[in-house]
Amino acid sequence: MTATGMYQVVLNSKVKMQHRGPRLHNLIIAMALSFCVLAFRLFAISRQDHQHEVRPVFLDNPLPLKNEVPRNTSDLIAKLAAVTRIAANGSNMTKVFSSEKQLLWNKEHPCSSRREIHSLYSTRKSTHDIQINSNWVSILQEYAKLHRTCVLQMGNVTDFFLKRKHIEGCKFVVAGVSRGSGIGNKALSIVSATVYAVLTQRILLVPQAAAAPGVFCEPFEGSSWTVDPDHIWTKSKKRTDLWDTLAYFHKRVDARALSEAMVKPVYAVSTTENWDAQPEPRFFCDTEQAQYTQVQWINFRNNFYFVPKLFAVPSFRPLLEDIFPHRKVLTQLLRTVMLPCDPVWERVKQVHDSHFRHSDRLVGIQERYFQGKSEFDLLHTTMEENVVSCLLAEGLLPTPNSESQPRTTTVPQEMDEPIVPSNSPEVLNSLNVTTIFITSLYQSLADRLSRDYVLTTTESDDPVGVVQLTHEETQNFGVEVDKHALVEILCLSLTDNLVLTPQSTFGALAQGYGGLVPWFIDLRPETQTPCVPAT
Repeated sequence: MTATGMYQVVLNSKVKMQHRGPRLHNLIIAMALSFCVLAFRLFAISRQDHQHEVRPVFLDNPLPLKNEVPRNTSDLIAKLAAVTRIAANGSNMTKVFSSEKQLLWNKEHPCSSRREIHSLYSTRKSTHDIQINSNWVSILQEYAKLHRTCVLQMGNVTDFFLKRKHIEGCKFVVAGVSRGSGIGNKALSIVSATVYAVLTQRILLVPQAAAAPGVFCEPFEGSSWTVDPDHIWTKSKKRTDLWDTLAYFHKRVDARALSEAMVKPVYAVSTTENWDAQPEPRFFCDTEQAQYTQVQWINFRNNFYFVPKLFAVPSFRPLLEDIFPHRKVLTQLLRTVMLPCDPVWERVKQVHDSHFRHSDRLVGIQERYFQGKSEFDLLHTTMEENVVSCLLAEGLLPTPNSESQPRTTTVPQEMDEPIVPSNSPEVLNSLNVTTIFITSLYQSLADRLSRDYVLTTTESDDPVGVVQLTHEETQNFGVEVDKHALVEILCLSLTDNLVLTPQSTFGALAQGYGGLVPWFIDLRPETQTPCVPAT
């Protein structure tokens, strides 16, 4: 029945029922109007694309021509504080996160490495550690307030996202990784998204599979960055019912000259289309960044470190150069955001006290065969020859004794113990002790170095120790694997000199935590350059 027809029924009813009194007359009028409203609502619902569609609204600045970014550290801190006040909406967040709740949160989320990590790196004898970046620390402290303010108001984060809810002042970045990513890919992807989230005053959230609970500490006091279930956040390219495609977003950007191109906001968009290594190239353009300011949720699903590309974005560069004037950006990020949880950290300190503390020189070697056993069988002889040649050429190993006199001391059999000729204080004080720490799925390199430098004397008679914690021969995945991997990465980073397999994120993470400039192994046989220093 049309609205006109219903209105005619009402008129007829008025004529026939005048004698029944005004109360019945008013009731019929109200019922008719309610029917009309209900019919209109049912029609509107039938036109919706999906259950949680965002209603069209007019944006304050639908076509931003410039990506407005704070110019320096002070401006960014002020901007973060201003956005936090907007998000709090007049609430006293100090009362919400009282000193009692702060103590309870830190008790439930212990992170000893946050206090101890810099002092442990300062114990290295021949490497000067980097200084703490006070700019970045101050920014993170202010950012944690914004993160806490938004997360505490969201309730169930997944429900908040699925129902397309909104809190004024709160926008979000999700930092996911591809399935099967190792600990190196996870950490490099997350710290990259962290920088972007801070620059743009967005709340960083990490799917549980990438956050690796029990491996890394929660970085922002009073709130959690972990979200679950995983499939909603990591399969953004397939969940087009939840995330607009990048192609759709680019189409909107390209049509920005049209008056209504961005009138209806994009609620959630992915930053990758065809590959997962890094965001698509257009992400690093100022025009696109200006339009991203209108998007509530941005999803990263990457594997690599892309902070250097953020320096190439014209609007971001002045701010980044002010925050990180001395570079070593990755080191600052890892030591503040990707801190190891207490079980991992205790194991690292145990290895350091047992194997590193009395050494005069620490050399870390990371050996990686990307294709597993088949590549090991093909390349390990060349790899080992070039590693040994590199160590000798760069003065990282004492010269072996040409007569190869065997040592008379007993050598421990467990690879978790240092293979050294003696650990008595008298011997250690009179000689220069070199300890080589090896991470590899295979034991072959450790066996060779032990045979040539531990079981026999060197020309100077300076002892060499070899330590390798694991040699599993196959790469596995899971939380426990990530824990062991992070222990080895941090132990590598505590050495003075690093020799790495090229293109390994495992080695890149060790380099980053340690703030070191490594040598990369040349994998060509009989090469004149067994290793090449990073530049």
